[in-house]
Amino acid sequence: MVTRRQLLRMGGTAALGMSGAVALAACGETQVVTKEVPVERVVVKEVPVEKIVTQQVEKIVTQEVVNVVREEVPVEKVVEVKQVVEVPVEKIVTQQVEVEKVVEVEKVVEVQAPPTRVNAVIRFAHDHSSGLRGKQMQWALDRFAQVRPDIAVKFEPQNHMFQDSFGIQLAGGTQAEAALLDGGFFHQWVDKGGFIQINDMLDKHADWDPTHYGMWPDQHTINFANKHPIPWNQGITGPAFGLPFQAGMNGVLYNYSLFEEAGIPQPSSGNWGILTEFHDAMRALTDPENNQYGFRSSSAMWAYWAGWGRALADGNQDLLYYDENATRMTIFDDGAHRAHDFVVNAIWQEGISNKLEDAKILSGEFSDPFSAGKMGVANFGSAGNFVVRIAGRFDWGINVQPEGARGEAPIHTSQQPHLVTNAAESNGVLEQTVDMLVFFAGPEVQERAAIDRGFIPVNLNVHAGPAMQAAPPQGHEHITRILTSRDDHQHWQSAHPSWWEWFDGWRGGADRSFIGEASPEEGREALMAASNNILESQHDAWVDYKEWASTLSG
Repeated sequence: MVTRRQLLRMGGTAALGMSGAVALAACGETQVVTKEVPVERVVVKEVPVEKIVTQQVEKIVTQEVVNVVREEVPVEKVVEVKQVVEVPVEKIVTQQVEVEKVVEVEKVVEVQAPPTRVNAVIRFAHDHSSGLRGKQMQWALDRFAQVRPDIAVKFEPQNHMFQDSFGIQLAGGTQAEAALLDGGFFHQWVDKGGFIQINDMLDKHADWDPTHYGMWPDQHTINFANKHPIPWNQGITGPAFGLPFQAGMNGVLYNYSLFEEAGIPQPSSGNWGILTEFHDAMRALTDPENNQYGFRSSSAMWAYWAGWGRALADGNQDLLYYDENATRMTIFDDGAHRAHDFVVNAIWQEGISNKLEDAKILSGEFSDPFSAGKMGVANFGSAGNFVVRIAGRFDWGINVQPEGARGEAPIHTSQQPHLVTNAAESNGVLEQTVDMLVFFAGPEVQERAAIDRGFIPVNLNVHAGPAMQAAPPQGHEHITRILTSRDDHQHWQSAHPSWWEWFDGWRGGADRSFIGEASPEEGREALMAASNNILESQHDAWVDYKEWASTLSG
């Protein structure tokens, strides 16, 4: 038995606990045996510990993401520990208390945006309205409508006489805001205010980088590029009034099936001289009884003799059509006339090239003599129509140019740009018009051109991609090789206010040698006389124009 004195000695709190036990024993429920032991006093010290709980918050957005803001509220989860209080010994125990920290993670749920309201209408004059080019243009217009539903494009087909019809529209103020034109037309009208310079606007455009495009000088820019070198692959420079869109070049096509039948190996670099191996092959390919010829004749200077002449020239491989000061034609200088002799004599002396008037008969149902299988060699600007017409009937492809003493002949390049007229500014749609032109010169539309092959792309990123390398035809990659690896290209030298007058003056009938009414020498004399008369009579206008252009920035 615990005496009262013992209870008092143990202290009040312990005495209350013992007295409860004594009461239970008195009732006969249990037997309590007590033993005096040291008792620890436990002090609990709570330390908060973060528990990261990820909470997903969904946000519904259309074109712009609008954040759904949710207030972050910390929630404490308290773990209770029974407190034991005994006296004589204290022991400190650290107790962790978990605190949940809510972290929001946004999940963006995109919802189809409603159609954007049209806020600009652009008239777009163009001649890509049929064939492969029409197909590619329709694809590009449809794609632009998807990308920019805020811009409505009114496509206005135009014919090949645009230099007359569009000039009348410019004079009357009824022209479209943008149009596919050419360098000669551009230089005739730009100093009269017909076109708007867009360099500043391009520099602010997120998708614009001048190094991404092939450079045909003086087509939508003003460069007066009348001497070499003229690198095609170093980007666009100079005051710009539009952007490039379609390109062409005088490549050479070869009918390998005819080559094989005649026992002629395919052309290769270093073994394809204009006056040697190439000439011999043209003779071997000619079969007059079957209306088959070595190469398809053409009076077009860019097709053969202009580039071939530079390859055969004695000392000056930098010849262009006219000299740096626009005073006289130089394309036949320094022995370059040999190529003109070669092409004319191939028709009228050797018969290894067809007469011009026979081209339609030789073409038959296939539109051109090469597609009909009647030519071993033909020139081309782009390969798409040949792919459609030949349709696998014979083996063919693109290969190296015929060679002169310095190697592969230089090629002629051409381009048609999209130009921005003053109507874009006056109608308040200049920014949207530039957006459209950047898109049409960009990789998406230009890659489509590489696929359809209605024209050669102007975008260097597309030339570096797979679309330009794929067959048909074989050797399609030669286009990119020639354009991007050389700096000796020839071009129209369009930076002249009277360019169309000059071009038509010597091209249209001045050289009668191609129709057999004059010798090659007589034909050249007439051609150069027509050219130089116009250059001389318009020289003051050229000087005034060059002075005006020098005031432009960019």
